Amino acid sequence: MTVDNRTTSAPVIHGPASAATATAGIAQHLIHRPSARSYYALDAPSPGEEHFTLVGETPVTHPLFNDGPGHFHDLQIATGAVRDVGELVGHRYFGVPGDRPGLFYRFALDLTDLSAWRTDPAGGRPVIMETRIRARPANVVAEVPRGLDFHLDVQIDGRPCAVGSAGMVFLMPKLYRKHVAHARQAMRAVPELDDAPDGPPRPADILEVSRGADDNIVISEPIDASRGRISTWVLSAPVSPVFDNADEGSYGEFSGLHLLEALRQTSLLTAGRAHGLEPSRSTLGACQVHFRGQAARDLPLRCVAVAGPLGRDAEGRPTVPVTLTLTQQRWAVAEARTSVVQDY
Repeated sequence: MTVDNRTTSAPVIHGPASAATATAGIAQHLIHRPSARSYYALDAPSPGEEHFTLVGETPVTHPLFNDGPGHFHDLQIATGAVRDVGELVGHRYFGVPGDRPGLFYRFALDLTDLSAWRTDPAGGRPVIMETRIRARPANVVAEVPRGLDFHLDVQIDGRPCAVGSAGMVFLMPKLYRKHVAHARQAMRAVPELDDAPDGPPRPADILEVSRGADDNIVISEPIDASRGRISTWVLSAPVSPVFDNADEGSYGEFSGLHLLEALRQTSLLTAGRAHGLEPSRSTLGACQVHFRGQAARDLPLRCVAVAGPLGRDAEGRPTVPVTLTLTQQRWAVAEARTSVVQDY
């Protein structure tokens, strides 16, 4: 990934993304747009809001983002790109020590123009995705932020198409390791809270989750489905290496990409079974996710989803709200609300 500091002029796309990220292989360029007063003091940590633009072409051969019917650009392109740069922004521009990894604990994205997310009918043509990012320090202690708050504006091919927000916390490595160890010990110390499948989970049908490759399926066939409620398991293996935990450290946890994909797949499956929406022509029109903890890959992870009533958006397209909860040993890992919309 290349980084540029400028106040004006159009962005230039060049340079590969870091191979350690979920968006490896996607060309990205991060442009810092400092205010005039701070332009000549870039080495000093920023005390306030900073503006950035993240620019890149949508991929055409990515093993996950280009897997499926191809009716829409994958929302995970936008979420993954922000995950890639959030930690860099904190370390480089806000004075966060380099040994403190960043972890997103909330994320929200609302599509404002669904038509902009449609792919080229001819296929294979990348387009420019531009994400304007406003970053502000949060919970500042001794002039060093413990976290960052982000506001996002997404454009595809020059068309505004989504707005979002995110929150990141920077971790004290030693304290975080102790926290992870304590949490896992606590979960294993209460056997009456055990929550595990009766047998090896069977992957969900690829058509119901709008993917094409078997190793991109990260949820099981529902073990309980009635009256709009779906209960499934998040698969840790065998899955594509793209879900490896490169973006969240090395504590044996599910990556953010893995969990977001599980929420996406469960939302589509739930909307399809509850109200008959066609997964191949559906996407998440909105999502709000709050992570309450980390999920260990060596323990079963359950996802429960409840579909709301069938509605229509402003263009008359079918929409279904879905409420989801990820739990491990009956402890909440994440809570989410999504809206599944089916295109014409």
